[in-house]
Amino acid sequence: MRAAVAALVILGGLLAGCGDSGPDAPEVGALVTVCADDFCFGYPEGWEVVEQTGEFVSLRHPDAPDVVVATAGQVNMEGIVAADGKSWPQTTETVVRSFWAIIDGGGAELSTMDPLRDGSVISFGRFAGGRLWWRLTPLEGRHAIGFEVRGPNSTWASHATAMLESLTLVP
Repeated sequence: MRAAVAALVILGGLLAGCGDSGPDAPEVGALVTVCADDFCFGYPEGWEVVEQTGEFVSLRHPDAPDVVVATAGQVNMEGIVAADGKSWPQTTETVVRSFWAIIDGGGAELSTMDPLRDGSVISFGRFAGGRLWWRLTPLEGRHAIGFEVRGPNSTWASHATAMLESLTLVP
């Protein structure tokens, strides 16, 4: 789990050098379905699958492949709150706040947090590389699916919304 949290923090650091500009998002077209062992989701045509395993799926958009990225995969909520100096167990909302506290070296800013009926929480905010949308979907115990979409500006919200809202769990 520490490796997964470290990967999120490292990715945030790599993207920190990017400004808050960048290309505007194209219109969202038809969604293409991609799956890992525990979940599936749709992504707009034009995105590229970079890596797909049984545990996670990573994508990028060719208009800005180093800045417009999406990753969905298994996360350990206990590891996220521990990285923020908290003990386990915590509520899903606290895990989301801890996620935002540890990314981008603590420089990210959480703007909205919307709980969903299935127990998931979708959050949105800013970090040094632009905008970040994140969905946390709890499974059992400390296990969850974390799904983030990063873009240089808010025009990518339609892409993030399409992907995050299409997430379904595989029984």
